[in-house]
Amino acid sequence: MKVILPFKINYSPIKKLALINFEKKPDKLYKGLELQYIDGKSYGKGYRIIAYRNDDYVDVYDDYSLKYIENEKFNVVENGLNKHVQTRLDNVNFERTNGNVEITFTFSDLLNREISVSIIEHSKKKSIPMNLLAPVGVGSKKPDFMPAFFLYDFDFVRRSKTAANVEIDGNNIDLDKFPMPMNMQFRYYSRYSVNCQIIEFIDVNYTRLIEVELDENLSFTEECVKYFFNSNGGLETINIEAGNNPITIEFMPAVTFNKDIEGEFRIAPAECMGYIKGDYQINGDENERTYELKLIPSGGWTPVPNSRITKMLFSPKSMFCCWSKKYLLNEVIYLKDMVADGKWTNGNLEGNTLSNGKINSNI
Repeated sequence: MKVILPFKINYSPIKKLALINFEKKPDKLYKGLELQYIDGKSYGKGYRIIAYRNDDYVDVYDDYSLKYIENEKFNVVENGLNKHVQTRLDNVNFERTNGNVEITFTFSDLLNREISVSIIEHSKKKSIPMNLLAPVGVGSKKPDFMPAFFLYDFDFVRRSKTAANVEIDGNNIDLDKFPMPMNMQFRYYSRYSVNCQIIEFIDVNYTRLIEVELDENLSFTEECVKYFFNSNGGLETINIEAGNNPITIEFMPAVTFNKDIEGEFRIAPAECMGYIKGDYQINGDENERTYELKLIPSGGWTPVPNSRITKMLFSPKSMFCCWSKKYLLNEVIYLKDMVADGKWTNGNLEGNTLSNGKINSNI
């Protein structure tokens, strides 16, 4: 049985990430650094630095151990990409042992300045990490997808008994401090997860539709993403089978392009992470075989708090729970020509609303 794959979900091979902030006293070029550990077929294994610039663009530094992808896009972060280069990363270590994290790396930036980071915790106190849907896309101006970044055992670096030293071109950099104690311990705003699951939900760069052959389970697999269809060719479920915790995406009813539909969808990682919920609708002209898909995560993220601080941070009206509600997908599917023309709008910057079960937008 052959079906048309209506859209694509991409799985990002980022396994670990650490964000190191110094926005209050930024360097002349950068206000923050992000260390990522990547392990995936398309990339190989190695580390990447995303350097957040004061002009809200990013510079990306890939270690030579990674396969360089020349046209890789970074539109999900603020203004997007400035420069993407390969470089040598030295003294890299990123591990959490007995509750203490160690984050170290050294590299030279575009101005040929040495940047050195060494953050090593030595605490004997227990820290209770959280499970977080990272608000990565809240400031994205031109998103190509909705970023669903699930960070397990996410934690903030503790200040007490931590050796923290960040230098840029020989100048000491002061790390931003978290404004309140967590678990009775003062923290830096620097934070990390050594267990990440990251998906790019409906990538609008998938413009040339493909027809795929289903197996005996009515499924099609692309790398670690498995699409399940019903006997009528409707897309029911998508499973991402990578990492420690599978992710399931369900559409109720199944996504089909032969009639008008109003339905719901749900993105569900491990139970401890909660879920994202939303609505979609399809309207079209059956004779012209042209259909319009609108989709919005109107229910936002429903978390599973595991401490007093997470109950406070993850209140139903918090930015963490609500930012995804304001992402809106408008896509036109031209089945005659087998093409799709889609656009995500970040309603955190422009207004998107859902009223009385109907999806509305200002675009």
